[in-house]
Amino acid sequence: MDWQKCMNQALDYIENNLSGDIDYYATAKILNCSEWEFRRIFSFLAQIPLSEYIRRRRLSVAAEDIKKGEKIIDVAMRYGYDSQAAFSRAFSRFHGAAPSLARDEGVALKTFPRLTFKLILMEGIGMKKNPNHRTNIIGAGEVGYAITLEMDKENIHKTNGSFWDTKGNEVIGTTALPMYGAFVSEEKCHLFGDVSGKKLLEIGCGTGHSLQYHGDHNALELWGIDISENQIDKAEQYLLSCGYSAKLICSPMEEECGIPVNYFDYVYSVYGVGWATDLEGTLTRIASYLKKDGVFIFSWSHPIHKCVASENDSLIFKKSYFDESWYSVALDGGAISLSDLKLSTYINTLTKAGFLIEQMVEESDDEIIQLYKDSDFAKKAKMLPVTFVIKARKL
Repeated sequence: MDWQKCMNQALDYIENNLSGDIDYYATAKILNCSEWEFRRIFSFLAQIPLSEYIRRRRLSVAAEDIKKGEKIIDVAMRYGYDSQAAFSRAFSRFHGAAPSLARDEGVALKTFPRLTFKLILMEGIGMKKNPNHRTNIIGAGEVGYAITLEMDKENIHKTNGSFWDTKGNEVIGTTALPMYGAFVSEEKCHLFGDVSGKKLLEIGCGTGHSLQYHGDHNALELWGIDISENQIDKAEQYLLSCGYSAKLICSPMEEECGIPVNYFDYVYSVYGVGWATDLEGTLTRIASYLKKDGVFIFSWSHPIHKCVASENDSLIFKKSYFDESWYSVALDGGAISLSDLKLSTYINTLTKAGFLIEQMVEESDDEIIQLYKDSDFAKKAKMLPVTFVIKARKL
């Protein structure tokens, strides 16, 4: 059974029947399962109960109908409400405005887009587990399911901030220097050089292990920013236990948060910048933090790696390299939101933000691969890049 096709057919049926009665048995039959199983599968993948998804879709579409000039009572009846008063209460709670105001200019109403399920690839590396240093699972070995999202910065920040506050380190773990990600190490690349006496800012500082790495190399000032209050607290405690102090700020990387401009010798990010909801704005802001000729270094899961999975000793494309849409992934009772950007998107946006690219690393380190040579992921890393690192200088 093609689960992706069947799930999307079931959602097509729901979408086509928002204005009428929905036969849940019919949706379940598309997947050849019981209604209870369909509800459970949907809730697990979408991280929202089926009934709540349908309610939000109906209220979202209802707003569009009212804006078109339809009578409120007609819209209320169409989407299953017994009275205009009941519809108005539900509409106001969801949209934050009464349906009578929906046609007014300047009234912002919520949209809840139709979901689409698609295949994604989640990393499956058989490396030894360490509570502080684990390979990031964002992207590519095992095939899983995700749902496409509209790019809603506020909701994405809320989802990802909550995930890192509660489950991030347990589920994804920590990727920190000297490792840039799977099979790429600063000890081999030497992208930083001598940081003694330098001021450094980390974007997405997590638990502080990369900051500690630079503290051990005599950096003058350590700064960090992260979207998760829990991560900031962990970083502060960890760095204090190592004898270091750092200026740590809890904020999305895209927003103004009091970081000084024209101040840092280095800004860097280890598997952090890829979470940005506004790459151009984020890189422009990072450029403002750096002194002239300051250096920006960042790593992320290689986008081609996220498209290819191992099957029967072969590499099979499972996703379009050109698909940059946002999607949500259910992980251990939580969820994260991501977008897989093309390498050209990163490079072109860096140039637009005023950076000169000095070096790019995308080849896995054979010595590290040999440590895990029996894993499918290591075999894959010998054939295509799984991590990329870029070093750029502010002009």
